[in-house]
Amino acid sequence: MRVEVATPEDAPQIAALGELLHDSSSYAGIPYNRAKVEDLMRNLAAGAGVVFVVRREGEIVGGIAGSVAEWWFGDEIYGFEYSFFMREDARNAFTAIKLVSAFNIWCKARGAKEVRIGVTTGIHQEKTAGFYRLLGFSDIGPLFKKEL
Repeated sequence: MRVEVATPEDAPQIAALGELLHDSSSYAGIPYNRAKVEDLMRNLAAGAGVVFVVRREGEIVGGIAGSVAEWWFGDEIYGFEYSFFMREDARNAFTAIKLVSAFNIWCKARGAKEVRIGVTTGIHQEKTAGFYRLLGFSDIGPLFKKEL
């Protein structure tokens, strides 16, 4: 599968795939607003950030969506991901490496000094963390949640 930059027209497909991820994740108890996700993906694809996708037979089966920003406490730029998503039957290390690499290159080209990426879905946490370590990312601390 070849990595390509999504277009605003891809937003409905990306949002539908995002809903599959959402429904099997730690976020499943939070209602999914497909129209809101479509708007975000459309805006990212239109230049507010980026969405890299992979397709199988014309259908989007995975991708990574993110952007760059200045730190709230300083002027340096960093990259961050909104979501890294792969349909279960499309998951493989080679494609995942290509997606993350494309995102890293995109962030660096926009002046980012680092990229922050995480595992917040509760899906394959240790396996995904190991994958990120393999790509040179370092652990910087755990993430916690508490329902109120």
